[in-house]
Amino acid sequence: SGVDMTISKNNIVKRDIIAGMRVEGKFLRYDPNRTRLFFAPTGRALRMGQGYFSVYQIFFPFVAVGVTDYLTLAGGLSLFPFAENQLLYLAPKITPLQMEKFDLSAGVLFIHLPGEDDAVGIVYGVSTYGTRKASLTLGLGFAYAGGDIADKPVFAIGGEYQTSGNTKIISENWIIPDSDVQFLSFGWRFFGENLAADFGLVYPAGSDSKGFPFIPWVGFAYNFGKIK
Repeated sequence: SGVDMTISKNNIVKRDIIAGMRVEGKFLRYDPNRTRLFFAPTGRALRMGQGYFSVYQIFFPFVAVGVTDYLTLAGGLSLFPFAENQLLYLAPKITPLQMEKFDLSAGVLFIHLPGEDDAVGIVYGVSTYGTRKASLTLGLGFAYAGGDIADKPVFAIGGEYQTSGNTKIISENWIIPDSDVQFLSFGWRFFGENLAADFGLVYPAGSDSKGFPFIPWVGFAYNFGKIK
């Protein structure tokens, strides 16, 4: 604000570091959940000791922890009511390249289906370019089932733009080869110091479904560890 103040240390009850940035004279808080779009990972990494607990579409809890600045371990177990078996999923990720405006990661999503010996999932690479305020994420992955892996990759294209001190608009889109249906999405993230809440609308482009054309997406994440 350009105002100088002198305050006695005896009058300071608590000091804390606020994670954020100043843009055009306004303070914008950092998004605490910057390592993910709605569901897809970004190229960014959790720092060592950082992590989050999240829930997607009510039934899919997820926990992630930064083991080092370059390695993230994540996973969860579905919570379908009255189901005898649940989905087990694991999602480790490494981020070998971390620059000021560019991050590159690779990882795998492993899903074990109830009653099945083989697992399904996707092996992927993802990159994110941009700043805390605005960025673009591009990724590609090869789906697998059992010992078979797809010949063609699935592409993910996403973006995020922070519109205020605690809101951001997000788009996440999946391009699936040899499929008549592609998944496009747009929505918002509302966040505070540790908590982030997502609401989006997913449009299955190319489908012949009738009625309301969008699938609602809801997600929550509580982040722990110091945001930097």
